[in-house]
Amino acid sequence: MSLKRSVLLRLSDTGEPITSCSYGQGVLTLPSLPLPDDAKEGTPFYTVKLFISAGSPISRNGLIWTNCPPEHTIPFQRDKFYKKVLNASFHQDDSVDLDIYRPGSYCFYLSFRNEKEQLETTRKFYFMVLPNLKINGQFLQLNSIAMQSVVSKWMGKDWDKIFAKIADKKYNMIHFTPLQIRGESNSPYSLCDHLKFDPDFFQSPDDVKKMVQHLQKDYGMLSLTDIVFNHTANNSPWLLDHPEAGYNYITAPHLIPAIELDAKLLEFSQNLSNRGYPTDLKNIDDLFKIMDGIKVHVLGSIKLWEYYVVDIESTLEGIKRVWNETSKWNENESSLQDLEDNLIKMGQFTRDNAVLENFGTLAEKGSNKIDVEKFSSILKSLYGDELNDTIITKAHKILDQVNLPLYKEYDDDNSEILEQLFNRIKYLRIDENGPKQGPITDKQPLTEPYFTRFTGTDGNKYALANNGWIWNGNPLVDFASSKSKAYLRREVIVWGDCVKLRYGSGPQDSQYLWDRMGKYIEMNADIFDGFRIDNCHSTPLHVGEYFLDLARRVNPNLYVVAELFSGSETMDCLFVERLGISSLIREAMQAWSEEELSRLVHKHGGRPIGSYKFVPMDDFPYPADIQLDEEYCAVNPEDNALRCVSEIMIPKILTATPPHALFMDCTHDNQTPYQKRTVEDTLPNAALVALCSSAIGSVYGYDEIYPYLLELVTESRTYDTESCDGIGKIRAMLNEIRDDIGMKSKDIEDSEMHVHHEGQYITFHRTDAKSGSGYYLIARTKFYDGGEQKLPPVILSDSICKLKLAYTLEKTGDVQESKTLIKGIPTNLRELKGFNVSYDEKTRNSTILLPDDFPQGSIAIFETQQNGVDMWLDHFIRSGAIRATTNLNLESLNAILYRAEPEEMDASAGRRGAYDIPNYGKLVYCGLQGWVSVLRKIMFNNDLAHPLSANLRGGHWALDYVIDRLDLYNDEAGIEDVQRWLRSRLDRVKKLPNYLVPSYFCLIIGVLYGCCRLRAMQLMSGNIGKSTEFVQSLAMTSIQMVSKMESTSLLPHENIPAMAAGLPHFSTEYMRCWGRDVFISLRGLLLTTGRFEQAKAHILAFAKTLKHGLIPNLLDAGRNPRYNARDAAWFFVQSVQDYVSIVPGGESILKEKVTRRFPKDDTYIKYNDPIAFSYSSTIEEIVYEILSRHAAGIKYREANAGPNLDRVMTDKGFDVEVHVDWSNGLIFGGSQYNCGTWMDKMGESAKAKSVGIPGTPRDGAAIEINGLLKSCLRFVIDMNKKNNFQYSEVTKSDGTKISFVEWDKLLQDNFEKCYWIPKDAADDKLFDVDVNIVNRRGIYKDLYRSGKPYEDYQLRPNFAIAMTVAPELFTPGFAISAIELADKYLRGPVGMRTLDPSDYNYRPYYINSEDSEDFATSKGRNYHQGPEWVWCYGYFLRAFHYFYFNTSRRCQNEPKSKPSSYLYQQLYNRLQGHRDWLAQSPWAGLTELTNKDGEICNDSSPTQAWSSGCLLDVFYDLWSAYE
Repeated sequence: MSLKRSVLLRLSDTGEPITSCSYGQGVLTLPSLPLPDDAKEGTPFYTVKLFISAGSPISRNGLIWTNCPPEHTIPFQRDKFYKKVLNASFHQDDSVDLDIYRPGSYCFYLSFRNEKEQLETTRKFYFMVLPNLKINGQFLQLNSIAMQSVVSKWMGKDWDKIFAKIADKKYNMIHFTPLQIRGESNSPYSLCDHLKFDPDFFQSPDDVKKMVQHLQKDYGMLSLTDIVFNHTANNSPWLLDHPEAGYNYITAPHLIPAIELDAKLLEFSQNLSNRGYPTDLKNIDDLFKIMDGIKVHVLGSIKLWEYYVVDIESTLEGIKRVWNETSKWNENESSLQDLEDNLIKMGQFTRDNAVLENFGTLAEKGSNKIDVEKFSSILKSLYGDELNDTIITKAHKILDQVNLPLYKEYDDDNSEILEQLFNRIKYLRIDENGPKQGPITDKQPLTEPYFTRFTGTDGNKYALANNGWIWNGNPLVDFASSKSKAYLRREVIVWGDCVKLRYGSGPQDSQYLWDRMGKYIEMNADIFDGFRIDNCHSTPLHVGEYFLDLARRVNPNLYVVAELFSGSETMDCLFVERLGISSLIREAMQAWSEEELSRLVHKHGGRPIGSYKFVPMDDFPYPADIQLDEEYCAVNPEDNALRCVSEIMIPKILTATPPHALFMDCTHDNQTPYQKRTVEDTLPNAALVALCSSAIGSVYGYDEIYPYLLELVTESRTYDTESCDGIGKIRAMLNEIRDDIGMKSKDIEDSEMHVHHEGQYITFHRTDAKSGSGYYLIARTKFYDGGEQKLPPVILSDSICKLKLAYTLEKTGDVQESKTLIKGIPTNLRELKGFNVSYDEKTRNSTILLPDDFPQGSIAIFETQQNGVDMWLDHFIRSGAIRATTNLNLESLNAILYRAEPEEMDASAGRRGAYDIPNYGKLVYCGLQGWVSVLRKIMFNNDLAHPLSANLRGGHWALDYVIDRLDLYNDEAGIEDVQRWLRSRLDRVKKLPNYLVPSYFCLIIGVLYGCCRLRAMQLMSGNIGKSTEFVQSLAMTSIQMVSKMESTSLLPHENIPAMAAGLPHFSTEYMRCWGRDVFISLRGLLLTTGRFEQAKAHILAFAKTLKHGLIPNLLDAGRNPRYNARDAAWFFVQSVQDYVSIVPGGESILKEKVTRRFPKDDTYIKYNDPIAFSYSSTIEEIVYEILSRHAAGIKYREANAGPNLDRVMTDKGFDVEVHVDWSNGLIFGGSQYNCGTWMDKMGESAKAKSVGIPGTPRDGAAIEINGLLKSCLRFVIDMNKKNNFQYSEVTKSDGTKISFVEWDKLLQDNFEKCYWIPKDAADDKLFDVDVNIVNRRGIYKDLYRSGKPYEDYQLRPNFAIAMTVAPELFTPGFAISAIELADKYLRGPVGMRTLDPSDYNYRPYYINSEDSEDFATSKGRNYHQGPEWVWCYGYFLRAFHYFYFNTSRRCQNEPKSKPSSYLYQQLYNRLQGHRDWLAQSPWAGLTELTNKDGEICNDSSPTQAWSSGCLLDVFYDLWSAYE
């Protein structure tokens, strides 16, 4: 597998391909690019790499099944699927390679085990590989195809004259209508024998092959022919031997009523005069007379209703015949209850349970039959065993009910038959726009025959359904099958000269037909370069698939085109992807106005000029060891490689694109410009089509100005090759221009255009995005004589332009009549002069002034070159970023990537903030992530109308901003290198036309952003660098949150990076760094990412500030720390433990010394007091001090207590007390006047009278604090055993000693006694439970002995913290019960509900700005009373994993050494909301909290350190334990 031929296809969690939506409806299409000449045999054309995210549900026992042959020697079989095993783990994405060895349509599907333990399979997903066409060994781009259609029967005897003329016009492909023997109608599409070519020109298939070879060798043209799958001529001799190949009364008995109806119509048509009806219809009155006759002599005669309804009399006779042998109805089969007196229900019950097979499907008269034995059983059960007149009467009434809907169906069909016949006869005989067929005769009957009638060689008479089409028909339904009544209802617009072929469901249904058509397909595939599938939308998909697969075995690079009249882009895509259609025919002559024509040109012209190019920003993981190559994104015009977007070798992304178009200015089915518009419009219409980014085509005679659409059946003249040149000279020039464009534009992103419509004028600028060269067309159409209109001066911004050609088409004569030759209207191509094209060096704009002589029917084409664009610009933009980012560290990456506005304002002393996009708003970050968060969606949707796109076109402000802001950070590692790279690239962009700036700006930002992410992964630990995109994005928040601030730091006298609690709310000054937040986040954000020095710096900085045995809640660089958190010290100690366990040699931190901010006696002093930082402690001593101070009891009043410290705290709230209850070993603390845990919202609404009243005081023994205590005791005991911790006991408040081992055991013995609420009330005696206030059982209390006893019993998510850090405290069965209930009642999509929804105090909407009289919610007092906090989710999942893995066999693999795929799936599914949030949030982080059920909370910090950190903890748990 080579990256040069690889494409990446991302799969969603359901297996669906993830594709860009900038193209609308599309098909996954690999381009037409030949392999290098030196490619070895067996080299794949392409490799499709299916990318599956780690842990995705589809990876659980996941298999990819594909029909891509595994080796080049194995032939393709559509229904042969090969298995590939998915190896995606929970920690690492997987990719599966599908090697493609030849063009065509391929598919894959997935099988996996779902949550219900069932094997689930996805639908099939298709992709197609376009063929590689070559003319005499020279590769032909599909967008360079210029095709001319010819009708063979009009080519005369000397075809070379036609070929030479077409070649002179520089066409490179000829489309032949079928060259086979034609049927009696002489239509090219009514083939008498598919296997024989027209003997007037060819004696054998070899003659045709020689002609095709001659065309390519001597004229440089490929050949394409029509393939007719669906019908054969009505006089095809082989049908006499094989009538089963059509739809007749044997093969399709449902058509019997339609066959009889058609026969009666023919009979009626032949006897009109005998019955006194008009035979030459002149008006509607004549038609009404005919319709009256049809009602009597046709519909009345055949008694059509008899085909629908049950024959009641024969059914009653049948009942009498079987009555005595029939038993009663078996109630186990269906119940007869409540039916006896309800005829409607009885009728329906009978139809549901007592009819013969195929009831309801039309066939012979009376074919809808009742199963008399079952019906008799029902009657016996309802009315008794003895058959009598009463039962017969009741049976009759029931059968009447059965028939009622059948009569209604008949009535509906009868009405439709009359309606269709009326409209069709009216069109054929009376309408002005119809053929006005004249008198009704045997050759021209009243209406077309729906069936071809003959006697077969077996002596039987047959009527075979003729083919046709249906208005707005469903192309997936065979309208001659039993699923349709189109033939009976006369809905088919029929072709009387074509018998519809019946393929059935496969060869077994019509073996001769499949064999015959197989030979036909192989013969033509061997001769021609391409097929046009005639009547493709009516070709059954399985038929098309079978025969096109057969054709590609003969000619792998077969070019397949088709017209589809499906009426639906979705249906078009279905046919294209299933059949592998290379191009869909689109028709310019279908445009009814200049506006519609401009729309078609816009649709097929290419991407809009300045379109965004795809750059993988945060769509994929960046493995730290991924391949890098500075030159790999270079474009080599001679190389057909699929280049990567940047030096990071992520393959090109496979996305869905609209079906490739073969855009025809006029087809052999279209009326000509002379008929629909004017002769003069021939030229502008042709030029507009010619410049499109598609294959193009034209019918022979369009260039020659043939006046009329030629009738394929009746026209017998031949092409005039001597006189009619028409626009041939210009056609050659246009096709040469197409060759020039095609040689440059090999990628769909290369072809760009701009279309403008102004009255008669359509201007069309086609450019090559890589080189900047292009062509500008001014076309003045002539749909009608529109009078004078002047086009204002055309200004081409930032482009050089020169005239290439200008002509007008003038009509010089009238339609020429000839009985033998098809002649064009005399015209003259006149070259136009007098164009004023100027270039202003100052404005860098070109101006085009048209001459006065530029009449309707004129074109002018100019060569253009965009300023500043050349073939090497693209590579220059995409390269060098890897080298520029080499010296960056994680701190400098913060400056480049992030910086919320308050942070940037802090760094710039208020001079610089976030970039403000007019009509949009400010970016959320000043760094690259701010741009990426906006550009990601713009790029995906190619949103050139977005306010940012407009801003980038309007000036270079954004470019300057991106460069200049880095001046603030030039002293940081590697910043100057990045700034230099940015400046050099953006300076080049400044020289480009303004309309190209958005695309190149996005490309530069995207390339640099990707390289920065890669650099981050290289600097982080292996578990991150080799992990998934989701984990890497979580890890990026580590960089996001840690940076230097001018206004604050970790230390008062030194500016070092400090972690923000969240952005932007907690960005600067004293609000940035919170003790509790830091140490909840530290393991995930700093330790699991390998940022050990930063983790150590935070531990040491906070250790300096230990006071009262507590870690401050707010650090404020150690200047003014505040001690109002009872839990921060325990999260601190947990972080020390995590540091020791994760960092190699981490136990050495215990011996690190820190200078102490406060004296040993806790006296408050200012940070610049000489006593401050005057003595030292080791971290070992700090940990011990925390334990010993708690053991002895803590009691203090906050320093500087009062409104200046906390404006809403009551006086009692400043008093803090913590103690241990030595009867159980639990830590108690707090009061009803303060809130010392993380649920720390204080009431502050005067209106609601809540000022100073905590929303959640959580006094008493908080469960998470005591879990953290247990974890700490376990840690110090272990460290003591290893001689890494010198202390082994503490002094209690009464002065006695207790060892850590004893304290640990005391806690272990009493924890569940205090916290567990049993499922069974009978077990309450074993625990401390007040049955009067239990709200929910099978859970752990949130608190123990709080000031409001009912708050003990509230279900909150805090128990999971204790479970995670001290699982030994929990009986596994109890733990699982609590986890299950939390999973059901607390777990939201992204966060954990902070209170049980069944609780009286549950208030799930946090609106901090609300100032109402609602005591519970005013001023956000319900912050922790129901809103869903994200950081708790990480602890919940860690507990979920631990206890399920250790208790459930289902959650373990076979050796019980790793989680099972089931457990991984459960964890993955519970992270879906986080993946979505992280992908969609402009902040590239996880929010602090959400409102109910994941609803966005506008007062939440949009990216919060602990939200991401705690999820990283989950992944680290799994990685470290099992990987």
